Amino acid sequence: MIKRIENLIILCLGFCLGAFVGILSAPTKGSIARDEVMYRLKSSKKKLHAFILKLIGHKNDLTNEAKNSGKEVITDVVSSAEQILKELELIAAQLEEKTQ
Repeated sequence: MIKRIENLIILCLGFCLGAFVGILSAPTKGSIARDEVMYRLKSSKKKLHAFILKLIGHKNDLTNEAKNSGKEVITDVVSSAEQILKELELIAAQLEEKTQ
């Protein structure tokens, strides 16, 4: 229990020391920093909203592109599997010739 209290006291002291150093070393006044942060947050929110609307508008395009990419991958896999099957048949024929 004493160890827990000591850890809590150390945590509080660290928080207070960090806040004190942060206030002393701040490059601008708090009100200016808060205004800048709010401006950046609002700007980011507008950009994110525009991006979401753009994605919603191109949703079908993205879906069609994904389908086409998937079909290409499936076609490549099927052709590779057919090639492997042909090679296996060739190897089996060669082994058959050697065993006879």
